[in-house]
Amino acid sequence: MEIVRRTMEAASHRDLETMDGLISEGFIFNSTFAASEGRIFQGHKGIRDYFDSLEDSFDDFSIDVEEILDAPGDQVVLLCLVRGKGRVSGVPVERLFGQVWTVSGGLTRRIDSYPDPNDALEAAGLSK
Repeated sequence: MEIVRRTMEAASHRDLETMDGLISEGFIFNSTFAASEGRIFQGHKGIRDYFDSLEDSFDDFSIDVEEILDAPGDQVVLLCLVRGKGRVSGVPVERLFGQVWTVSGGLTRRIDSYPDPNDALEAAGLSK
């Protein structure tokens, strides 16, 4: 869980150099924001593309981790609150979502996001 905390801390500061040392080169990120486009972010370049797309879409974007749960195997579940304002629309966004992180060998290998936190818990074999 320490890798997850450190990765989220780096992400909150947009510290991509630190993130490079915490995610694998084969890293895969399925983001709820990009899911409608069928987009998956891969590797170190993918995480940069993800942050670029957030900056293009949102003002004042932040993700606050509400809870971190250890799950079976190499998985960790995060329940997060996202806040922001649409860059073009000006519409405020505030939503709770879940993520399942796969971590092994001291690196984050994969993150799968779920619009419904209960779906993340179920995917990781947990129930709330």
